[in-house]
Amino acid sequence: MKHFLRRPGKAGLLFVASIVVSSALMAQTFRGGISGTVQDPSGAVVPNAKITLVGQDTGLTRETTSTADGNYTFQDLPLGKYTVTITANGFATSKVENITTRPGEVYSLSPKLAMAGSSQSVDVNANALTLDTESTTNTSVVGDKAVANVPLNGRDFTQLIKIVPGYNGAGSLNGTRTNQNNYQIDGADNNDIWQNGAAANQGGVGSIAGVTLPIDAIDQFSVQSQGNAEIGRNGGGLISLAIKSGTNQIHGSAYYFNRNEFFAARSPFLATSVRKPELRNQQFGGSFGGPIMKNRLFYFANYERQMYTIQNSAYAVEPTAAYLTEATSLLAAHGFNVNQLSKNLLVLWPDANGPGAANSSGNYLDPHPQHGYSDNAIGKIDWQISDRQTLSARAFVGTGRQFAAVGTNVFDYYQVAPDITQNFTVAHNIAITPHISNFLVAGVGVFNQTFNDENHSFNMPSLGLADGVTNPSLFGAPTITITSLDVTGETQPLGRKDYTGHLTDTATWIFGKHQLRFGGEYRRNYMDLQYQRNVRGTFTFNGTATQVSSTTNQPNVTLPAGATSYYNDTTYGGSDVRALADYLAGYVASSTFTQGYLRRSIYQNTFSLYASDVFQVLPKFTLNYGIRYDYNAPFNSPGTLSDFRPGTSGADAYGLVQPGQGIDKIFPGNFTNFAPRFGFSYQAAPKLVVRGTYGIFFDAINFNGFFDNRPGNGAAAGVQANPTGATPVETLTATYYQWQNGVNPFSGAASPSVFGLATVDPNFRTAYVQNFNTNLEYQLGRNTVFQAGYVGSLGRRLFQLIDINQATLSPTGTTATANVQTRRPYYTAANITNAKSIAAINDISSIGTSNYNSLQLSIRTSGFHGLTAQGSYTYGHALDTVSGTRGFAPQNSYNVAGEYGNADFDVRNTFNGYVVYEAPKFTEKLKLLTQGWQGNAFISAFTGTPFSVKSGADNSHTGENQDRANQIAAPTAGLTRQLVRASATSAPYYAWVAPTSWTANAANTFGTSARNAYRGPAFATADMALVKNTPVHRGVNFQLRAEMFNVFNRTNLANPTATLTSSSFGRISATRNNSGAPGIGPGEPFNVQFAGKLIF
Repeated sequence: MKHFLRRPGKAGLLFVASIVVSSALMAQTFRGGISGTVQDPSGAVVPNAKITLVGQDTGLTRETTSTADGNYTFQDLPLGKYTVTITANGFATSKVENITTRPGEVYSLSPKLAMAGSSQSVDVNANALTLDTESTTNTSVVGDKAVANVPLNGRDFTQLIKIVPGYNGAGSLNGTRTNQNNYQIDGADNNDIWQNGAAANQGGVGSIAGVTLPIDAIDQFSVQSQGNAEIGRNGGGLISLAIKSGTNQIHGSAYYFNRNEFFAARSPFLATSVRKPELRNQQFGGSFGGPIMKNRLFYFANYERQMYTIQNSAYAVEPTAAYLTEATSLLAAHGFNVNQLSKNLLVLWPDANGPGAANSSGNYLDPHPQHGYSDNAIGKIDWQISDRQTLSARAFVGTGRQFAAVGTNVFDYYQVAPDITQNFTVAHNIAITPHISNFLVAGVGVFNQTFNDENHSFNMPSLGLADGVTNPSLFGAPTITITSLDVTGETQPLGRKDYTGHLTDTATWIFGKHQLRFGGEYRRNYMDLQYQRNVRGTFTFNGTATQVSSTTNQPNVTLPAGATSYYNDTTYGGSDVRALADYLAGYVASSTFTQGYLRRSIYQNTFSLYASDVFQVLPKFTLNYGIRYDYNAPFNSPGTLSDFRPGTSGADAYGLVQPGQGIDKIFPGNFTNFAPRFGFSYQAAPKLVVRGTYGIFFDAINFNGFFDNRPGNGAAAGVQANPTGATPVETLTATYYQWQNGVNPFSGAASPSVFGLATVDPNFRTAYVQNFNTNLEYQLGRNTVFQAGYVGSLGRRLFQLIDINQATLSPTGTTATANVQTRRPYYTAANITNAKSIAAINDISSIGTSNYNSLQLSIRTSGFHGLTAQGSYTYGHALDTVSGTRGFAPQNSYNVAGEYGNADFDVRNTFNGYVVYEAPKFTEKLKLLTQGWQGNAFISAFTGTPFSVKSGADNSHTGENQDRANQIAAPTAGLTRQLVRASATSAPYYAWVAPTSWTANAANTFGTSARNAYRGPAFATADMALVKNTPVHRGVNFQLRAEMFNVFNRTNLANPTATLTSSSFGRISATRNNSGAPGIGPGEPFNVQFAGKLIF
């Protein structure tokens, strides 16, 4: 720290030595603050001192006076550097420069003033990383230097969240679910309420961000957890971005980043016959900021475009001429003809072009790469209306389109996803009096994303499949699955438009030893839901249509006169040929079709009130206490939602009832969500602080658990998809029949004989998390701070799906597939007219629990001989009964406690860190070559995540399809973990567990292996950057960067296939991110990205 004194003397040295700097008196969400106590040389408080604050880059000016207890504060300050000048009668004027505000923190400045006459004034440069003496909130700030310099694979800011202690590689923060974090941009809501994830930078097709908030627009961001009453909405943490602003000095950048396959290492999972695939990623743009009116009005703008191309490298299997010859020969040998409709629909598959045999796997490699683009722009205006008022307005608009092989390797059925994300904020701050201020933030967020097949122009009725689809917006291929062949129509029309309006108002009142903050927030969530799954139909052909050797084989299958079964005939090939023969003969094994109006408009209102106080009980002891109230109103969509409430007035023949016709709401409002918060901070020694917190945090209710929840037991996907009301939704099912040209295959299934339902538990309540921690913070020299602590959480009333109509185990102990319905509890219900038709009833309940305990260590340094760095280590254990809201169901809904085990995101050991190092000036010679060098790194490592082993069959005969397997040997018994290559054209795999170590559960029993009892591979990657900064003009630098990702080229394996009936059980065939940002995200094979950047 640089000290410069005017007329230095003992009093000046006393002042410098007595500066106490710390962070976060009270959380400020996305802005910062400066606060402290003015004292005389003896430590007595100085009331009525005048404190003047001036922004060094913007000229922003604020004034206040110290209270009777000597306290003062400047709340909700824009981020930047400030100078604070303190004057008081009888004391020398004191000034502190370069005080940097950081998001979510309040910088504590408590000077001891020198007596008048001992010095005209005392000036201090406040650059330092020092101890947090009064904070109770766990706040981790990623500063502007890290944001701008750390190498980020894909330039995605969300990767920097990993630096925070308690955040593990599976996306959990302090043991909470991955969707229990609250994202904000400049204080405005940045959440996609559909799944409670970030809207900006949300992963789209292949998990590559659909739109990207430009890194060059981000000033800093913070992660706050276990905080005071101002922090809410979710139980995990507040992840808050602060966007850059204009200043009196024109500043900005122009940049271009590029990577391709030239330097990329080859993936170990590529077939040897496949060349290294093309990989091109470009991100370019620029930022510009400056004054419109000096010291009053400023602007900032940024634009960035991303374009990428990733060549498909996976072979597919198509019904080639050779395959068709084998299948038709099989049919002819047994007296079958080729079905006309099947012949017509062969146009849905491409011709073979691969190196493999035309009648085998690997006969097709699609030449079309996956690709995408996004255009992202930010504009911001900051206006200092007066010395007492500021106004800021900001807009972010991102549009993009992604196109990738998802679930299929055929171009026509690549998934395409256009994306529009928008976020707008207006923030107003006013100092009403020196001790009373108000901060208002209003925001609007928009998230619009749809999914479909790339080619959705197929008109199926014109091809002979009379599926009743006449609306061109629903055109496209049905989902046709033939064993071992690629699927058609992989993505049927899906999409949603989310709109969130957000208003927050917070008032601050400083008096005596108290800093009181109170306010509230309101959100209105609206969603236009268009999840039209299965509207084109789903058909499966598996070679079992002629399984029984008799005239009448499978139900509804009648063999032609003189025809014989080919089920056991291997003359012309295996099960793949028999499945193709079933298709050509037109014998459908199973099919489903959803009819009814599936589009829904849903809205929800939520509001919160909060009040908190920071009470400086003693100079070294501070209490932070408060309370928050949260209310999440039930979803509303008039006439389209329903619950299962048999016996309720207004219930129909299936026991279904709609809000307003027998029940008031889809689930009851929860009016008792009071969340107390308490924390303390004690400075036990000059370099040691002890703190602790406890608080209850209620969760926002995300939509997808209610409206698109498909765990695989056949229940309705959501409470909007039940067969009731003016817009009933029915899923028709037909098995083992022969489809015909021009005939609706579901014409004989006008109403399903058996169907599932979805409902909400009448006792459903808002989930909450109890967060608690205690930690020590110790200062190791002037520039380094070490922190160690215990952090824990308890989740209660968590969202958990159970089937309240699950069939019981057969009392006879015999195989009882046919009588599953008769063993369902509601089969004989007297108050349900059509009870015998009801299958699974998925009940959305709030009975889930979780538990987390951890040791968390962190160390951070800044400005230490050019080094800025931070590292964190977490040893933690997360357990729960379910780890998410969507797609999860227990093995046995009558024994939810049996699901308690390792959470899906349980990671025992996590280390993350970054380094930004500015090399010293070794010589003044050849400055252009010897100076301006910088080395940066980003390191992430964590142990494996757990998985369960499923049997893959409904051996329990409960209708749930969630049976776990029985373990009979050590997971790796007789196995050597290694990479296995079967042939040059087949993709290799890594053998992780031995298939012989498990067996399927016996009939009418549940599996004995525990949920998430096994571990997948660990993850580790080190990304490094070599940077050269070269001055080209006064105030202008040109920067060259070489960023090396996964520099040691470690193979980061995904978890293995864990279903016993799968041919790839126990194998790993992908890197961890092969299906998540392939080639662009973290964990992929080594690659190098080059960049040029002009900074001014």
